[in-house]
This record gives sequence, C-alpha cells and structure tokens, in this order.
Amino acid sequence: MIIRTVRRNADVVVVGAGLFGTSIAFQLGRRRAGSVLLIERDRVAGGDSGLSFSLIRRHYSNEVTARLAVRGVEIIKQWEDEVGTGESGYVGTGYLLTVGEEQLEAVADNVERLRDWGVDTSVVSADEIAELEPLLSLDGIAGAAYEPDGGFADAQKMTLAWFAGASREGVDPVFEAVTAIRVEDGRVRGVETTGGRIDAQTVVLAVGGWGKELAATAGVDVPISLRREQALRFRQAAGGPQDRMTCSDTVSDVVFRPDRAGLALAVAYHAEQPLARRDDCRTEPDSDYAPAVREALGVRLPAYADAEWIGGFAGAYDFTPDWNPIVGWVPGVDGLYLALGWSGHGFKLSPSVGEVVAAAVFGEEPPIDVADLALERFAAGKPLRLAYGAGARA
Repeated sequence: MIIRTVRRNADVVVVGAGLFGTSIAFQLGRRRAGSVLLIERDRVAGGDSGLSFSLIRRHYSNEVTARLAVRGVEIIKQWEDEVGTGESGYVGTGYLLTVGEEQLEAVADNVERLRDWGVDTSVVSADEIAELEPLLSLDGIAGAAYEPDGGFADAQKMTLAWFAGASREGVDPVFEAVTAIRVEDGRVRGVETTGGRIDAQTVVLAVGGWGKELAATAGVDVPISLRREQALRFRQAAGGPQDRMTCSDTVSDVVFRPDRAGLALAVAYHAEQPLARRDDCRTEPDSDYAPAVREALGVRLPAYADAEWIGGFAGAYDFTPDWNPIVGWVPGVDGLYLALGWSGHGFKLSPSVGEVVAAAVFGEEPPIDVADLALERFAAGKPLRLAYGAGARA
C-alpha cells in the first residue's frame, strides 16, 4: 500500500474544490510559479457547484460582471483549446430574458450597454419570441433580450476537468476541512484544518456558502447572506412537444431550460427560505415545490404543465447586498483573497474569475479589471447597479 503524505506548507492555499476553487487552482498551476495546495473538506463539486442550474447567459447590469461572463462563456465554448482536459458540456439553445411592458425600456437600455461590452444580444418583439420558441405562452410578455448562443453546460464536468488539469499542472489536493484562517500581525500565515496546520503566505477563499464563517476566523466580516433555492427535473411525455430555448421569465418568475436525454430543468422562485448556515441547507426539494413549479409552467410553458417530475435538488445562494460577487484582496489582512458571494449567477463567471485571481496572486495585471467587485465597495456606499432590482437577474 502506498501512503501519500500531505504536505503542510505551500506558497498558495486555495480553499474549496468547487467551480471557483478548481478554476483558480488550475490557472495558478499552469503558471508554474510556486507550490499550490487545493483544500477541500468533502469531495470535488460536493457543495453547490454540484447543484448548479448551469445556465449560460451574459445579461448583467454592470460592465465588470458582463465582461467576466463574456470571457467565461468563451472558455466554456472553447473548452478543449482553453483547458485541454475533459469537457464543459456546452449546449447552445439560445437564451431569452422575457419581460412585461413595464420592464421593456430597462431591457432595451441594458441591451445597448451589453452590446458595447461585447455581448451578442438584441431586443426581440413578442412576434419574434413566438418564432424562436413556439411553446412559450406570450401572456403578459412585451419583449425580451435574446442571446443566440446562450444555453447551458455541465458544472460537475467543468469542476472535475479543472481539478484534473490542476493536478496535471502540479497542484496538490488536500482533503481536510479548513477550520480557521491563521492571521498574525495583519498577515495571513496559513490555515488550520482537521488534519493540522498548513503554512502559507497567500490564502484564496473560494468556498461558496461557507465563506462568511471562514472569513470571520480571520476577523473579516463579509456582507453575505444565504437562502435556499430549489430546482426540478422533468420529462415530457413521449411524442410531446420539446422545449428548445433557455428562458428566464420575469413575469411568471420561472426559469427553465432543456437538458440532455429529453429532460428539462425548471426553477420557480418560491417562498423565500433564509439560511443561517450553509450546513443547514437540505438538498432535497420540498414536497410543495413541484405544484409551485407546475403552476408557473402552466402560465409560461403550458405544454410542460403535465410533464413527469423525475427529481430535483436544492442548494444555497450566497448573495451580497447588491447581488454581485466579492472578488479581491482584503484590506488590512495581507495575503487573503476573497472569491465569494456569487449571488446565483457565478457558474458562467467561474472560468474568467480563475484567470483574474491567478493574475492577482502573481502580481500581474488582471485580464479583466474587477476593482468594482472589491469588498470595500459596501463600506464606501458604492453598491453596483441593479437594472431589475435585487435578485439573481442582477
């Protein structure tokens, strides 16, 4: 039997082997500049990364988030060239953000901004929506923002591919739970784990819903809240019409997309379920959730209102006051970098955030300026713009 010794020191420690931790570790490893440990308490993609809706779109309210999404989707679409290990599972279906009359002006304004930021998008009328997705009921819909190459991918495949790629590039995994970040004289010194102490000069915290608790061990208060969100999988009856478009409908508050093997996924924003701790999140949908989704689909996608439900999942949104992430160094704690607070739309940002964080750790100019996502924006009273109000459509 070969017993592998876990090293207890590194130049950089990345905490969390979900979408962001593995993306960051992969990008750090491929730079071949120092030793990197990736620490995970459970298994790769064992948290909310394994429970992702995995929707692809770039319709955001702010330039920094939109540019991260543009680059992120580029990597997802060109995975073999960009990563070289595994696959992303990208499927282009087209993406619609459908709105009522009262939000049509806001959508048009946002689409104009997004086109300036490099997004292939346009405003489409109700008649054009009917051509794009004939199954969509247009009741209450005045128009939509449309992205022809929006769609979905596979969060688990991406996470596992980055993990394999990081290992190939010399990143060492450590399967222990981090219990605290060690700070002395205003500088990171490493982490404490269930296996003991690990020394490091730089710690990147990318643990999703567990981020607030771990940041607090370093004396850092991050304004992150948690709430439980649910999703259902369903199958259309044999010979029944098949949805072909990914859609987020602001009128009925339902999000749905096709999936492989004739399946589909849907989310209906149900009664809010705040969480005190990520460990409190049940991963099975509630018994009353399926009727809520069925009711919403009956309004917007009636051909699926009687579809067969075949399971689902529930995870946590780790969201900030302006529903945009926190990315950057922590003032007053040298060596601590945060990649947290994904607010329900982190999936398609994860590839580009890996590039940004790796550049910052090695003192390089980041490929995308993320200064607007700094933790300090909240204390300074500079939250990011919300085109449609607080929520995951930020």
